[in-house]
Amino acid sequence: MIGEINPTLRRRKLAAELRRLREDAGLNGVQVAQSLRWSTSKVSRLETGQVAPSPKDVAKLLAHYEVDGERGELLLALAANGNAKGWWDAYADLVPEPVLELFGLEDGASDVRVWNTFSLPGLLQTRDYAMQIGMRTIELVPPSKIERRTRARMLRQRVLTKEPPLRYSAVLDEAVLRRRFGDLDDKMMRDQLQHLVKLSDLPNITIQVLRLEQSHPTDVTNFILLSFPSMPVLGRVSDEIVYYENYPSFTLSEDEETAYQYSLVFGLLAEAAMSEERSRDFIASLAAL
Repeated sequence: MIGEINPTLRRRKLAAELRRLREDAGLNGVQVAQSLRWSTSKVSRLETGQVAPSPKDVAKLLAHYEVDGERGELLLALAANGNAKGWWDAYADLVPEPVLELFGLEDGASDVRVWNTFSLPGLLQTRDYAMQIGMRTIELVPPSKIERRTRARMLRQRVLTKEPPLRYSAVLDEAVLRRRFGDLDDKMMRDQLQHLVKLSDLPNITIQVLRLEQSHPTDVTNFILLSFPSMPVLGRVSDEIVYYENYPSFTLSEDEETAYQYSLVFGLLAEAAMSEERSRDFIASLAAL
């Protein structure tokens, strides 16, 4: 059994496994395409996850690579319902493709580590805060789109309370807790800070604050590092992935060295930040002002 795997991770895992099978067989994409009378672009799209492979196409590839047994059955199971959609697909007209992909990756991740220096992470925002963030965008966005973007942010947060819940660790620059956006008034900001305190009480959430007066170990700005669960026989659903943005550029990197470097950076940030308990007390003190 492959268990519950969302459409984004199904597509990514299946693509990675098909690519691995071809490489293990000592073949290149052109050879496979010629043997199956496909275009080379089709083989490429299947192996990069640009399209969801059909069970029929997966069966042909498995036969060509002489793969059967449990491994073959699991790959065919992954291909089943390949056209299924995640909730995030309803917002494809509002957000860039890498951001949409991030929503799906968050939904299937087991661990997420976050460093933020400008604004609060989307998974920790109240609705009022999210609305004001939406209004600060450089684009000229009508109110209806801001409302839908805010709704998408709120839907993302369900990963924090699902079963099993996402293990979420965030290190926040102190400036993030003091910065205001748009018409974010004192009450809205207090509500947001109190929301952080409540979230920090959940066993799966760790929030730490890096004080401005503390020496910062890096000049790296916002990033999200995502890790994923394992599957029987097939191993991890996906390699670690790093998401970072510098508007209007949004980047998802699956490079192993890049993920490792960001993992080290997060460790340094967590070490330099206040403890979870001291951070909670500090946020609570700001909320009381």
